[in-house]
Amino acid sequence: MIKIPAIRIAAAALLVSSIIIAPQLDDGDVLTSPASDPVPTQNPKFRIQRQSGELSLTGHTASLRHEQALLKIAESSYPDSRVVTEFQALGIVPEYWAESTVLVLDLLKDSSSAEAIMSAGELSIRGIVIDETAWQSQLKVFKEAMPADMAISSKTILVDPTISVSAVCERAFESFDLGRINFEESSVEFRGSAYPRLDRLIALAKACYESQILITGHTDASGNEAWNQALSLRRANAVGDYIANGGINRERLETSGIGSEEPVADDSTRYGRSLNRRIEIELTLSD
Repeated sequence: MIKIPAIRIAAAALLVSSIIIAPQLDDGDVLTSPASDPVPTQNPKFRIQRQSGELSLTGHTASLRHEQALLKIAESSYPDSRVVTEFQALGIVPEYWAESTVLVLDLLKDSSSAEAIMSAGELSIRGIVIDETAWQSQLKVFKEAMPADMAISSKTILVDPTISVSAVCERAFESFDLGRINFEESSVEFRGSAYPRLDRLIALAKACYESQILITGHTDASGNEAWNQALSLRRANAVGDYIANGGINRERLETSGIGSEEPVADDSTRYGRSLNRRIEIELTLSD
């Protein structure tokens, strides 16, 4: 059995689910707008994702100094990661916003691969850890430093660094729920909800780089069955094109179309037909 570095395993394992106090920021560092021209109230949100050698920082910030503090932590705590930012200066944010986002970023450095999403009053963390005891200790200190009314949820996966990526991927495939990939009627255009679902699949396929992807197209029973067969294959190929454009080698993809032969809902209703216009995807490991 091939052994691989723990960081590689962590990247795959995160897709199955999926503290040292940082420097204080001055209270006066929060941007404010003139009383005559107030900034509209918005719902602040900040997302931190660490995976495959990349650290992504996306969301609302309180000020330029806040952004500089985040970049300083990124530079010192994630020296081997490429940092990608998409800051949106919001100005009016909760008073704890700047300090809390910096604390979250500092916390995640002790995980192998992680994601945190913070909104007003709520924080969710997912991550891969090798030392569960150390992580829980750091998490406890972190929670004590956060606002008392902040709802914090933490889901972590404990990874054995000696496990093979094949074993991790097999578990990932068993639990991975892609969700429905639905199409407009008589069309190869999939609905907007399909894009983030397919992006999740692409991320899993990249982590499990030895996997094969079987894409099967389905239609509702409207129209001629020969047309349905051809349409279902075109839909499977459309999904295959999207996955390939996302960086997956086409040799790993197999597409087929079976028309309306396997409905999952009542074709006599509009809603049922929309469910039958779908794609099913199966991931398997190569021999």
